Amino acid sequence: MAAKTAKTAQAETTADELKPCECAAYDALPADLTNADLETGDYEVFTTGCTATTKRQFAPGHDAKLKSFLIKHGAAGNDIRRNEGGVATSASAEQHAARYAFGHMVAAGVKRAEAKAAEKAERAAARAARKTAPKTPKKVTAKVGRATFTGHMDGDHFVYEVKGKERRTLKFQAA
Repeated sequence: MAAKTAKTAQAETTADELKPCECAAYDALPADLTNADLETGDYEVFTTGCTATTKRQFAPGHDAKLKSFLIKHGAAGNDIRRNEGGVATSASAEQHAARYAFGHMVAAGVKRAEAKAAEKAERAAARAARKTAPKTPKKVTAKVGRATFTGHMDGDHFVYEVKGKERRTLKFQAA
């Protein structure tokens, strides 16, 4: 019976061994990385920054940390790698997340972030188009002689229309 309890105690100690948190196995490389950058080593590797050890797969809260990391870098188009035993496996954020219960959340988050970025680009393009578009002159009402006309200002001139013809004058009073 003593031998049986010794084996049980040995099994419990091996089961209780700490291992690195799962989120520490992931990193991301910039999407615009070139071969020249790889040769010179002039690039930044993004990591989750996790140094925790745990008896479980994730340290408390680190599943959410990994989920947000995958969404952020998946939307940015970065190359995401999983390092396991010295071998790095590259895949998309959705493919890496598929092994976890939160995989569908990562896929939806990446899609939502890409849509948000596209909308932002559209708004920026529309804003730039509005800035370059010719401005419509502001309507001004002025008195020329005894009559009151509606027109617009062109420098110092008041420009208005009479019987289908455009007229310009420097002699007017703003109404």
